[in-house]
Amino acid sequence: MEAVSIRLTYPGGDRYTLSGPLTASVTRALESPAQSLAVTFPLEQGNLPGAAVAIQLLRGGRVLFDGLCDQQTAREDQDGRTLTIQARSRGGLLLDNEALPQTYYNITTSQLFRDCLGPWGFSRLLVPREVELGLFTVPKGRSVWEVFSAFCVRAYARPPVVGEGDRVTVEEPSRQPAATISNRPGSGGLRYLSAEDTLRRASVVSELLLRDRQGNYSRRVENPFGNPWEVRRRRYLIPAAEFATAPLSDGYQQFREAQRGAHAAQVVLPGWGDLWPGDCVRLDTGLGDQGSMTVWRVRWDRSPRGEYTTLTLTPTGLS
Repeated sequence: MEAVSIRLTYPGGDRYTLSGPLTASVTRALESPAQSLAVTFPLEQGNLPGAAVAIQLLRGGRVLFDGLCDQQTAREDQDGRTLTIQARSRGGLLLDNEALPQTYYNITTSQLFRDCLGPWGFSRLLVPREVELGLFTVPKGRSVWEVFSAFCVRAYARPPVVGEGDRVTVEEPSRQPAATISNRPGSGGLRYLSAEDTLRRASVVSELLLRDRQGNYSRRVENPFGNPWEVRRRRYLIPAAEFATAPLSDGYQQFREAQRGAHAAQVVLPGWGDLWPGDCVRLDTGLGDQGSMTVWRVRWDRSPRGEYTTLTLTPTGLS
């Protein structure tokens, strides 16, 4: 296995390096702008460290995680002393900071991006086209990420994603597989240790009833993805303030989130699987050839038992 270490940065700029963690885990997911890190190291007696500000995790000299420390815990028990650090990438700032409650008139994608995400160090945006909304309301208590996501759902019918290099994009993910996952001889793909495929009929919503401005649930909308499993599950939706002038956008997003849980695959790869949420992969296992699927979540784990990457995959078109 490649050597793993962390670099800690303290207030004032002092740095400290630790190597040989007991456990380490990095998670990336499409539903969150923030990657997360949890890492545990042995701690020397009497060496209680101060609170670190920033952290990098390196594997074989390559930075796998770069972010800000959220929490660190020193522990002593019969097995010895340990230091555990939990951190998130800079995308965590987009979840932690509230947007200014206001009503925008004739606001464009770029302008809202600069207002909401720009102050927190994000400057790279990729969208299919510039969109202007005549009226867009920001209610109290929404994070800057929730506000920008709602705008993108209205404007592009899909939420934004924070990808590699902190680039924010609302482009439709590529349907060209970045890799093949298969143990078949001659496949040339990534090998896997285990695979599972889950169908959740209970996740599907068959219909929504939207509340109108008079307070009546007068508009019935059926699942736009179809209902081949004959599910009967109704939900009543009060459109969020951001969707007051476009309630169907809110409804469509609710359907898509429910549909995403209906079919998911999970595969465990040995070592580090160099994939990002949003990547398209071809999944061909002993359970069957699933064809193209979208990487929804990537979790890398390192422990004395070994090093593994767990991928959660969903059907293309639902990311």
